[in-house]
Amino acid sequence: MKNNTFEEIAGALDRAETVLILTHVIIDGDAAGTAAALCRVLRARGKTVHIFTGEELPHNLRLLDADYFVRDRAELLDRYDLVAAVDCSDPSRFEKRKDLYDRASVHVNIDHHRTNPCYAEYNYVDADAAAAGEILYEMIQNAGWDMDVRAAEGIYTAIVTDTGEFEYSSTTAKTHRIAAELFDLGIDINEISVAIYQNERKVKLQVHSDILQNMDFLCDDRFVMAHAPAQLFEKRGAEISDSDGVIEAIRGIDTVEVACFAKEIAPDEWKLGFRSKYDIDVSAIAEEFGGGGHRKAAGGSMHGSIADVKACLYPKVEAVFREKDGRA
Repeated sequence: MKNNTFEEIAGALDRAETVLILTHVIIDGDAAGTAAALCRVLRARGKTVHIFTGEELPHNLRLLDADYFVRDRAELLDRYDLVAAVDCSDPSRFEKRKDLYDRASVHVNIDHHRTNPCYAEYNYVDADAAAAGEILYEMIQNAGWDMDVRAAEGIYTAIVTDTGEFEYSSTTAKTHRIAAELFDLGIDINEISVAIYQNERKVKLQVHSDILQNMDFLCDDRFVMAHAPAQLFEKRGAEISDSDGVIEAIRGIDTVEVACFAKEIAPDEWKLGFRSKYDIDVSAIAEEFGGGGHRKAAGGSMHGSIADVKACLYPKVEAVFREKDGRA
């Protein structure tokens, strides 16, 4: 498969009367913001549109929900004309929602992950884009569709979260120009920033404290891994999303070049996140665990105990650092 033009994708969306939007599991700011913006814009064009998550939105992203996000399948239509996947590098990341994707006759794929194989009939994948929201903004502008302040808030949320508040190397001059244009549409930057970054529940800080008590360092402290078993969340009465931000915190350790965070989302089922500070491509590591992503931010998954995860992961990480040091 190959990329389509914005015109072709907008045309497919316009021809559909009913649209279902899907994102990757364990939804983040880019996925939620892009989905919310697309939902709002299409509803304004007279479409019946739902975003199916199958999970709660993280506490700090609930400002995006204006009756867009659906957790219960009973609230969905039996069939949609089109399914739009946003910020999802592979259909496997829909997990238990793949049957909904398969029921539609037309599929759109809007994404910015390098490992995305262009799996839909209509694809726009740009690995140089800072966020999927950046791509959606360009598509909306290209199509000449109306975008109000609420849709702009979704796109801004997508961009600001996936660029680490414009700190990551994926941030470009175009990213800042788009942000400026969103400002011109009237978004309230203080409201968004407070909701996302200054709205933490006490239990989230307690969860972070628990996780940070137990970290493994390898490769002369250039690699660090932390993990959170399901019992940790149960003990605190916390949500899995309360562990968000841990991986960025441990990557911030001065000696660390690569960080990994593993969270148990079901018995012996682990979601792995990887972050790179410099030049190590963590998407290549993530691909070893059925995942993928970007050079500096990627994810995968594995079944087994945490000891199994470490036994599989650590030799791969050590090999990466040996190759980097010319000792392979």
